[in-house]
Amino acid sequence: MGTGSPLPVTLHEYKVRASLLLKDLDSPDTARATRAAERMRALPFFAALPLGEVLARRDGIQRKHGLAVVAREAGHATWTDLKQALEAHVGQLDTRAFFQKVHSVFLNRWFSTYEAAARSLESQGGFLFPFRTQCFVCEADFLQALGIDATDPDWERMGRDWVRPRDAAAKERLEKQLIALGYGGRHDIG
Repeated sequence: MGTGSPLPVTLHEYKVRASLLLKDLDSPDTARATRAAERMRALPFFAALPLGEVLARRDGIQRKHGLAVVAREAGHATWTDLKQALEAHVGQLDTRAFFQKVHSVFLNRWFSTYEAAARSLESQGGFLFPFRTQCFVCEADFLQALGIDATDPDWERMGRDWVRPRDAAAKERLEKQLIALGYGGRHDIG
């Protein structure tokens, strides 16, 4: 992605990343297994070992090692530190709650990258939000069906872009409103 805030990653997604790392390590594809072994060397125990030795020990590498690697790659010393950092964000907007509460059908525009979503927002309008590792752009009707005031002036102040708002204070005010409506929470923590 380009500059700005990355999309939020859930604890579940970090667990998936760890599982994929272990799958890569066990791959019969030598290049794939070697890349995974190199990633394992982020851990002190494996750092001093040659790649061949890491590969030779792959049968003894456990899920906890994969979790520790993805935690380090995310900038945390341990898996526990990563979990605690994610738990500190409890109370932030969780857009998954949008789809648990809305019962009508809306045609939101979905994108695998922020850049593509931002282009759609610019050309077609709407409101841009993150969702797991993707982004979506919805219309005012979708927000109104959720009980969210799409006419609040703070939407315009922030550029209707939740990922890279023009006005952080406007986003903060809106986030408080959305959390009060039940769109924040403790999802995938644990």
